[in-house]
Amino acid sequence: MPRRKKITRDTALYDFMHTIVPLGDAEREYLITHSFPLSVRKGTLLCRPGSEQRTLYLIKKGVVRSYTMDGLRQVTTWINEEWEIVAPGHTFGLPLPSVEYLQTLEATELCGIAYEHIEYMYDHFPVANKIGRLLLEDNYRGAEERALLGRISSATKRYQRLMERQPSLLTRVPLKYIASYLNMSLETLSRVRSKFRG
Repeated sequence: MPRRKKITRDTALYDFMHTIVPLGDAEREYLITHSFPLSVRKGTLLCRPGSEQRTLYLIKKGVVRSYTMDGLRQVTTWINEEWEIVAPGHTFGLPLPSVEYLQTLEATELCGIAYEHIEYMYDHFPVANKIGRLLLEDNYRGAEERALLGRISSATKRYQRLMERQPSLLTRVPLKYIASYLNMSLETLSRVRSKFRG
């Protein structure tokens, strides 16, 4: 598990949530007091199957992917960039062990908060429930987009949709993870990419 920095005050999570719904001084102080900065190297596992990971992270800089194992094959399920929230999707907020890996694909700077503090905010700050709902809706739309990508039968159309929706991933993420995310072989991805370069 990566180590936290010694400095424990970080305004990033507050700044992010304040852009969603304006927060008052009490919410600001609670978020800043209970969130923490975390800087990790490329390839760091923030979470692995079996861990009861109850921390939510905001990516300040870097890229994080989620993957599961299908035998010996890694299956990339999502890839997030700056100013997106990451947490184990299947079990976040539940007292259950994770079923996925969360891995940094670049040297990454995060702002984290334990789920117990999110629960406290839900109970004591009504505005937190609105933020939670809006983030959940955004996460649902992201899940629907990933599900749609998986249903498109044409490899070319899957790649084209990713180019339209998340073009920066194509220059930041190793092709083997893009291929996995798009459910195609590396050879197929290379062939598809050549169509768009020519």
